[in-house]
Amino acid sequence: MEGIKKGAETTAAVHQVNLINRNLLGVEGVINLDSYDNEQVILQTCAGVLEVKGEKLHIQQLNLELGKVVLDGEITALNYTNENAGKRGRNFLSRLVK
Repeated sequence: MEGIKKGAETTAAVHQVNLINRNLLGVEGVINLDSYDNEQVILQTCAGVLEVKGEKLHIQQLNLELGKVVLDGEITALNYTNENAGKRGRNFLSRLVK
């Protein structure tokens, strides 16, 4: 039984990004969706905070239990940070309120 648990933990910690033609993005290893709009999506992943920038971004699939997100739209940038995801999300929301 311990072997199964270790295997599941290892699988959960896998982070993978697949970008197809700069308009379809699949991300595995997602822990949380911190913020989302048509131009920016901020994901907390097991490899750090992933910021996706683009135009007409749309979430096709979101399954946090499996740690998977699929986005479509015109993707212009992917950026990883080690910042606290919650802090970054609040900054994003405060910019919207202004």
